[in-house]
Amino acid sequence: MAICCVCVGIGTAARADSYTGETWGVYFNLPDQTTSVSNIGPDEFVIRDAVLARIDALESNDWACLSTYTFSGNTAEVGAAGPILDAVERALDRGAKMGFVVDYYVNITSNYWPGISLSSLAGRAVNPLELSKSPYGGILHDKVGVFWFNATQTAWVGAGSWNFTGGASSQQWNIWTEIQDNALGGAYSNEMRELLSGRFHADPAKSHAHDGTRFQIAGMSREGWVRFSPYPSGSYGGSNALTDITRAIDGAQDEIFFGLNMLTQQAVVNALVDACNRGVVVHGVIPKSDREGADDKYYAILNSTNYATRNRVRMYEAYYDAARTRYDGGSWDLVHAKYMVIDPRGTNPLVIQGSANWTWSALVSTSSNDENVQFLPHEGIAEAFRSQFAAMTDGMLPWCEMRSEGAAESAQVEYWLAETNLYELVWTDNLRNSAGWTNPVQQLPTIRGTNSLSLSRDKTQQFFRIQTVD
Repeated sequence: MAICCVCVGIGTAARADSYTGETWGVYFNLPDQTTSVSNIGPDEFVIRDAVLARIDALESNDWACLSTYTFSGNTAEVGAAGPILDAVERALDRGAKMGFVVDYYVNITSNYWPGISLSSLAGRAVNPLELSKSPYGGILHDKVGVFWFNATQTAWVGAGSWNFTGGASSQQWNIWTEIQDNALGGAYSNEMRELLSGRFHADPAKSHAHDGTRFQIAGMSREGWVRFSPYPSGSYGGSNALTDITRAIDGAQDEIFFGLNMLTQQAVVNALVDACNRGVVVHGVIPKSDREGADDKYYAILNSTNYATRNRVRMYEAYYDAARTRYDGGSWDLVHAKYMVIDPRGTNPLVIQGSANWTWSALVSTSSNDENVQFLPHEGIAEAFRSQFAAMTDGMLPWCEMRSEGAAESAQVEYWLAETNLYELVWTDNLRNSAGWTNPVQQLPTIRGTNSLSLSRDKTQQFFRIQTVD
C-alpha cells in the first residue's frame, strides 16, 4: 500500500513593513507576545506610533477626533493609552481642538499617564478636550483617528482594527490604514460629531447622511466608499455593509484572501463557496479563540459537501508571534484584523476593512454597534494587506498532499499554488538526507489554486514537496 504523506513548499515569510503613498498609508504590527520593556520587536508598535505622529503634527486651530473601543497601557515603551494622553495634552496646549469618543466600559478617570486622564483633559480650564462616552447597551466599536491640518484644510483619516491598548500591539495581529481625502475626512468628521453629541447606536436622532460617502484618491481604479453603522436597513440584501460585501465577493474573478476575527454570516460563506465553484482562489484565517461560537461559520467553510468542485477555501492557522515560533494555540483574539481583499493583482482590486467584525450586529443591524467599514479599490493598499496576510500565515506558500490509495506504483498528489511563479514537484525517500531532494518529478503549470497530478512511482514510500524553479 502507498503511504500518504504531506509536504509544504519552501518559501520565505514576508517581512512586515509600512506601505505608504502620497495620500495613503498602511501599517500592521508585529506581535511578540511579551509586554516587557526590554523586549520590543521591530514594528511591534508601528500603528501606535503612526497615531502619535498625527497627534504630534496638530497645530493651533487644527481639529482632530479619536475613537476607541478599549483604552489601556500606561508606559511610553509598551503602552498606548498613556502615550496618547500625553500627546493629546500637548496638542491641546498648542491650541489644537480635539474630541475623544470611547465605549461605555472605558475608564475615563484613570491616570494612564502621570496626572493625566481623559476626564482631566475634558476638565481643562483652557481649550478642554471634547469627551463623549457611549451609553450602556450596544457598543462603540470604532477605532478611528480623523485629523484636519492646515487650519482644517487637509484631512487624514486613520482607521482599522487596532484598539488603543498595549496588548493590541504586542499580543494581536492588527492593521490600520491612513487616507488623505477631504470627502472621506468629512464623512468621518460627521460621524464623530454625531457621537460627540451623544447620538449613539439606535438613537433615532442620529444622522446617517454621511453613510456610503464616495471618494477617490490617486491609485484607485474606481471610487471607494465607507459605511457607518447602525445601517439604514437590517434586511439581508438591504442597504448595509453585508450586502456590499457579498456583492463584492460575487464580483471576484481571480483571488480572495481574508483575515477575520469573527465570521458569523452564512451569506458570506455562501458567496465564498460560489466564488470557489467558479474557479476563484480563496484563502483565509480565523483565530482559534473565535471558532467555537454557536454562530461561527469556520466549519461551514471547511465542509467539503458545500462545494461543487475540488477548489475550496483554504484556511490557515495564524502564527502566534511575528517570529513564527509556533501556530495559534487558542490565544484570545490573536487575529484581531477584520479584512478581505478581492482580486489584489487584477484590474479592479478591492480591500474591505475597518472596525467591524463580520457579525450581524456589526454588518447588518439598525440598532447595535457603532462601526465603520471601508471599501478601498486600490492596488497599493491591496498589496500591503497581502503582505500582512503573508506575515501572519503561511497563506502565500505552496503546499501539496499525497492522496494515493491502493497500488504502490501510483499516486495522486493534490497541490495548491498561491503564486504564478515557476514551481516543480520533487521527491525523496529519505527525509534524513538533507541532499535527498534532488529528484524532480515535473514542472507544475503556473496556475494558482488547487490542482491535482497523477504520478507513477517505483517505491512504496516517497515524500513530495514543491519548490521554486531557479
